[in-house]
Amino acid sequence: MKKLLIYYPESCLSPKGGPAGYLYNLKNGLEKIGGFDNGSFQISFYGQFPTGLENNAGLKKRIPKRILEIRRALNDAVFVNKSFPVDDSMHEYDMIHFHSTEKMYLCRNFLKDYQGKVLLTSHAPCGIYKERIDKLNPFDYKLLKKKIDRLEELDRYAFERADYIIFPCEEAEEPYFNTWKRYASLRVASKYRYMTTGIMPCTAKVPRSQIRQKYGIPEDAFLISYAGRHNEIKGYGDLKKIGEKMLADKDVYFLIAGVEGPIYRLKNDRWIEVGWTNDPHSLIAASDVFVLPNHETYFDLVLLEVISLGIPMVLSETGGNKYFKRYQSDGFLFYRTVEEAVLKLKTMKAKTPRERAALGADVKRIFDQDFTVETFAENYIKTIGKIAND
Repeated sequence: MKKLLIYYPESCLSPKGGPAGYLYNLKNGLEKIGGFDNGSFQISFYGQFPTGLENNAGLKKRIPKRILEIRRALNDAVFVNKSFPVDDSMHEYDMIHFHSTEKMYLCRNFLKDYQGKVLLTSHAPCGIYKERIDKLNPFDYKLLKKKIDRLEELDRYAFERADYIIFPCEEAEEPYFNTWKRYASLRVASKYRYMTTGIMPCTAKVPRSQIRQKYGIPEDAFLISYAGRHNEIKGYGDLKKIGEKMLADKDVYFLIAGVEGPIYRLKNDRWIEVGWTNDPHSLIAASDVFVLPNHETYFDLVLLEVISLGIPMVLSETGGNKYFKRYQSDGFLFYRTVEEAVLKLKTMKAKTPRERAALGADVKRIFDQDFTVETFAENYIKTIGKIAND
């Protein structure tokens, strides 16, 4: 029987974004369908790859921000010289599935001699080198630009060395084409496999009426929700422009979850910022519609969270969002400009509560049909099975 190693520690899985959340949901799905030993191959998680300060949140809080910024820049300047120790125990696996171009790059010394099949799923919305650079203080980046720009090697190596590359859908590749000049020339079409993600269904812990009462939102008001980072790539700047136009109607409210910065709130009493919360689902479930305004997007898990709650969406026509056009559901209203987003929100606002509930039921049906963890695990087994037999 063949063996697959998922190169990620099981102890680090948690219900959040990125590989930790993706694999958390996959693990739950595999457990539900008995998929870890499925008759064709066995699936295991890697015990523990080396960790450092970046994973020690408690220590980071005690170090001044500027020191952390300098440390991050210096680390990125020499990152291409780093590598993990060779772990010969991984040779016993017929397939290894990496979930980070960084970690795969750090394993390059092992992969020189590895004879099995190498799989890659990159969870970043663009090349990871771009994401790392965007996190730097601009002054530090300018000072060390030549060395830091070598970080592109992480992505180049991983995409070239991988035998198979798994994306959730073809549309999720769009931000790679848009933000990484070399991607098109590196891309080998025969390597690619597509398999959508699934998640554990979300539930509201607090009733809709209680949330509205808590934040002073009338029961009959049209409530628009958003949860996520307050930056340009997530479209928060566009969300503010949408808000300026929508809030001209006195019965419209916005309920926003997520830490503010680098972009900050709209100054309006009906634009309500909750900040970080461990219960965004109750806020979303209390709304009439959710706005997903990403500029570039891979395959946003918050989209699956929202439809699992049965809330219709107005979303930007970009990247992985486009995948959901195939359902031809009026519970997904797509837009390309701020003006079009406002029109779509007004369309949703004009519907009766019963009509919006019907749209919510339709997107919930789509979730139950295609995006549960059981379906996710079944698709994963099928995909890996075909790769194993190639």
